[in-house]
Amino acid sequence: MKRIQLTIIIAFIHFNLFAQNSTECVKGDCQNGYSFSKLLGADGKDYGYQVGFYENGKLNGIANQTGDFGKFWGTFKDGKRHGFFSYESDGNLYAFGQYIEGKKEGLHVVRTKAGYEFKDYKNDVHVSNSPLPTTGTAPCVMGNCANGKGVSINGNDAVYSTWKNGKMDGMTMQFLMSESKIIFAEYSEGIVNGVQMTWYFDQTAEIVQMKNGLKHGNLLKRNTDNKHEAATYMDGAQLKSF
Repeated sequence: MKRIQLTIIIAFIHFNLFAQNSTECVKGDCQNGYSFSKLLGADGKDYGYQVGFYENGKLNGIANQTGDFGKFWGTFKDGKRHGFFSYESDGNLYAFGQYIEGKKEGLHVVRTKAGYEFKDYKNDVHVSNSPLPTTGTAPCVMGNCANGKGVSINGNDAVYSTWKNGKMDGMTMQFLMSESKIIFAEYSEGIVNGVQMTWYFDQTAEIVQMKNGLKHGNLLKRNTDNKHEAATYMDGAQLKSF
């Protein structure tokens, strides 16, 4: 009986500590539209921030969460990571993949100091690895760059994609040393359709919604001074800035 009571007390304390985690709205109203808020721990100290587009008091749409837990750029649904993300966490240089209801799902490509890892997730659990076979022949040095998953190189630049008839299709990463940036994007037969995230080597970054290769939706950008700005586009034309 005492053991059961002790378990209940510990669970109650843990719940209270977790429940005390909160946010402090800094810009906007953090209810609807573009807003910025600090993430506060149970001790009241901030351990990061989140900035992006809100709906009914929760992140809905593109956003950036950065803090002690890492850096995450992607699309949220009802406050949870839901969609295509690029991120840096757990000592990884960068990674990208899909989230469903806040949990990793499917293939996540992870860049470490040792090289690339191809990890398969199911309901946030790492279930297997799917390394690409090395061809030893450029430009397609790994996998299949005609119809399948593969890595193509051009000088110091490299592109990972699920290729379709030789065109980028699906979840794609372009490591462009020649342009000092990394692009993570959703492609459809060679055209960007979905979310596009760009990490620049000068530490700036942006995320934008794309349609048929044009900016169409919201854009969020972090500048070198760690300040953020946002805008809304339609068919490549800017309609509004924040």
